[in-house]
Amino acid sequence: MLAAVAGIVAASSAAGPAFADDPTGSLAGVVRDTRGAAVPGAVIGVFADPSSDAVQELQADSRGRFTVSGLEAGAYQVRIGLGGWSEWAPGRISDPAQARTYRVRPDRTTTANSVVTAAGIIAGRFFGPDGKPAARAAVNVTNVDNASEHGGVTAADGTFRIRVRPDQTFIVNYAVGPLGQYVPHTFDPARATRFFVRSGQTVRVTDRAVALSGISGRLTDAAGAPAGGVNVSFINIDTVNQSDTTTGPDGAYDFSGLLEPGRYKVRFSSEGGSQYAHQKPDYGSADIITVASGETAVVDDQLLWVVAPQ
Repeated sequence: MLAAVAGIVAASSAAGPAFADDPTGSLAGVVRDTRGAAVPGAVIGVFADPSSDAVQELQADSRGRFTVSGLEAGAYQVRIGLGGWSEWAPGRISDPAQARTYRVRPDRTTTANSVVTAAGIIAGRFFGPDGKPAARAAVNVTNVDNASEHGGVTAADGTFRIRVRPDQTFIVNYAVGPLGQYVPHTFDPARATRFFVRSGQTVRVTDRAVALSGISGRLTDAAGAPAGGVNVSFINIDTVNQSDTTTGPDGAYDFSGLLEPGRYKVRFSSEGGSQYAHQKPDYGSADIITVASGETAVVDDQLLWVVAPQ
């Protein structure tokens, strides 16, 4: 009887749970570019099926290293986001159908190193209208072929450096004040310089911003009283861009330093009616107001109707 009990205990012990190895595995590697430099911050996406969402996604560290752990055993492909474009491991592959498949095994780390196309660089320095460095100015680099964008901000000395997709053409826009302008000091993207950037190349861009313009003035109504609460529209006749403001209780408005230099028509409107400067009934007959860089034009007018008190 004791022998039988002992046999039962032994059998139960043999069938009990055991401490198994980790059933998941890992992918780890380093991302370098074709110049041999590490690619910091590359976005690593691991896919069991490229047509579905990533199983996991993380950023490489400052030395281009990454480890993706907790992956179930199986086959995976690795996409490397490079800021504005991506490639598939082991690099320089745009079609996931041609990407390498990495086999992940339980309790093992599979190596997935990649050499990706070296980015292009657009770097330089911007200055304000006064010639001083444009500090903390937003910079936007736009691919003219597909409209994709790369952004950045200037340092305290006006310098900037932005990684871009290589072998592409770009225009550069930056904002000194409330409006952005394109290199070289134009507000028209069609007149912007186009920069072709090759892999591993640094293109230098320097520009001095144009001083903005403005229009200010004072409105009275048909009775000669201050016309407060009237909407004032500034319509650039060359670009058809429109900006708006409202008169204060004293009928005054001030849009200094908020317009690009150019030619404008000014419209005043409220519940009582609408007119263009100066007392013109429509856009076609309206006066053209030309404002030069750094200048504020004064446009006073009297409305053809009485404005209700504010």
